[in-house]
Amino acid sequence: MKAFTHGLERGILIMAISSTAAAVEISSIDVSALLKSQTAYGTHNEAIQQQEWLLDTEFNQGFFGGELTTIARLRWDSDNSLNSASSSPADSFSQETRPFSTGEDGVVELREMYWQVATESVYWQIGKQQVVWGEADGLKLLDAINPQSYREFTLDDFDDSRIPLWMVNSEISVGDDSMLQVLLITDTSTHELAPANSPFNFTSALVVPVPPDGIEVDVNPAKSPNGGLKDSDLGIRLVSFVAGWDVSANYLYHYVDTPVVRASLQGSKVVVDQDYERSHLLGGSASTSLGQWILRTEMAYETNRYLRSEATFPGVIKSDVFSFVVGWDWQGWQDQFVSIQYFQGNALDHSSQLVVDERDEKLSFLWESKFLNETLALKYLGLYSLNDQDGFHQLRLTYNYQANVDVYVGGDQFYGNSQGLFGQFDQADRVMLGVNWGIE
Repeated sequence: MKAFTHGLERGILIMAISSTAAAVEISSIDVSALLKSQTAYGTHNEAIQQQEWLLDTEFNQGFFGGELTTIARLRWDSDNSLNSASSSPADSFSQETRPFSTGEDGVVELREMYWQVATESVYWQIGKQQVVWGEADGLKLLDAINPQSYREFTLDDFDDSRIPLWMVNSEISVGDDSMLQVLLITDTSTHELAPANSPFNFTSALVVPVPPDGIEVDVNPAKSPNGGLKDSDLGIRLVSFVAGWDVSANYLYHYVDTPVVRASLQGSKVVVDQDYERSHLLGGSASTSLGQWILRTEMAYETNRYLRSEATFPGVIKSDVFSFVVGWDWQGWQDQFVSIQYFQGNALDHSSQLVVDERDEKLSFLWESKFLNETLALKYLGLYSLNDQDGFHQLRLTYNYQANVDVYVGGDQFYGNSQGLFGQFDQADRVMLGVNWGIE
């Protein structure tokens, strides 16, 4: 609590300095903020799961012929069951990305900070930022640039759950209808996992090893890459419009943000090591409009992925993975949007010892509807695993109280086998009430 208080004071001081600068140079600095509040009630344990306040303050200022954007974040949760312990940032965040302070009550951090400028043929965005590849609903294939916070599994908005990274992002015009994007990512931050006491802590054998009964186990912390140029990630994407199709070709050479967990028997005890391994991701996307329908697809081929094995030692099997998603979007009626997706992932090793199925299949259904002159919006997202017969339902009803104020109610429900990816969170069902207030 003391560390968080010091971090809070530091964050407030930075916001105050920035606000003072804004007051001195009011003509050159624009300041805005977004205040979010969400209270969630767990329906299984019949207790408050979350009482969170999140304040993002954004500063925009002309800088060296371009624009400098800075976003400071303060997150406070009086119920700390979703927050990580104070030591966790050392495990998942690089030194440059680490929050000013984090603890059981919340986080103070520099969320994003980047300089953007456009020349005749190149658009530059340099600094701490998010880069989105792919647009699958509730699933990620190409969207592998930024690691993710799993504090709320995948229930949080991707914009809020992505962890921004320090990088150089350049977009180069190629002809009239094409763009080449090149990314150099020096930030080695990785996924942030939910703490052990959280309802969203991973427990399924699909993603975490199960130790043998009656044997002492020592778990070594994950060894993150050291950083620097040699540990940087490189991304290249070519986007074009060809014969009525928006297409992209993607390549990413990167450290996978999930550690490889290997077990070994040393004397009478099991020692578990966690390391990050590199992978080549090759893929692409395509979409086109067919009347009232939009047909879209994404595919990704990943090398050197490590999947859970039934064998105790080392507990993983190295395999390449090929995945794709096909989506159909329909907007035939006014203020109505429907999207259906089919996802398939294939482990190409074909080992009989894999914990996961060689072919993983999922379905998703998204429906968005607006009423009363777009002041009322209803959104439903459902995900279902054909393999494990588990999934989740997510429902939100949002009322636009004022132009800059939204009030919403909703609920999240998981179901299925406790060893499934979604079923492991069957006890995390919740209902919630929230407010989003934009401040100019």
